[in-house]
Amino acid sequence: MIYLVAIVLPPLALLIYGKIFQAIFNFLICVLAIVLGLIFILLPGAPFIVLWGIAVVHAVLAVNSAKQDERARQVADSMRGRR
Repeated sequence: MIYLVAIVLPPLALLIYGKIFQAIFNFLICVLAIVLGLIFILLPGAPFIVLWGIAVVHAVLAVNSAKQDERARQVADSMRGRR
């Protein structure tokens, strides 16, 4: 479900996982995508799609990294508990 949010609203997905500075950076990319999409009417959607794709990839990778960090933390905590 979080990956769907990362595709539709990339900054929101980053905020959900507590990545505030990455969400701000991603928001700036999204705003730039929208502005360039409106400016370049002659190339319908090309700059918007490319920049939005960059924002989506950034959000998906950051969310995946946060999930992996949480899994690693859980494994480390369980190993410490067994000793």
